[in-house]
Amino acid sequence: MESRHRLLLLPTALLAVMLVVFYPALKKLPVGGLHRAPSRAGAVKSEVKIWANKRSGLFYCPDSKLYGKLAPGIYMSQGEALQHGYQPASKEVCR
Repeated sequence: MESRHRLLLLPTALLAVMLVVFYPALKKLPVGGLHRAPSRAGAVKSEVKIWANKRSGLFYCPDSKLYGKLAPGIYMSQGEALQHGYQPASKEVCR
């Protein structure tokens, strides 16, 4: 019986270490469908070109200091960014 407990100890310890190491990165991943709705859904200008940072899951408006600067990133419309689960970095949609 004791040998079975030893066999379970290694995978359990490995899982615990992986959670500690990777948890901060997992928190930053965009979750499709669960992103926060824009504060004023009627005021969203879908055609505004934004800079979406692929690593953080956030997007930046053209007036932001970080617009086009954080890599890896891509330009797309605000509407596309919201559909793909990106969130506005400033917690407000671009106007």
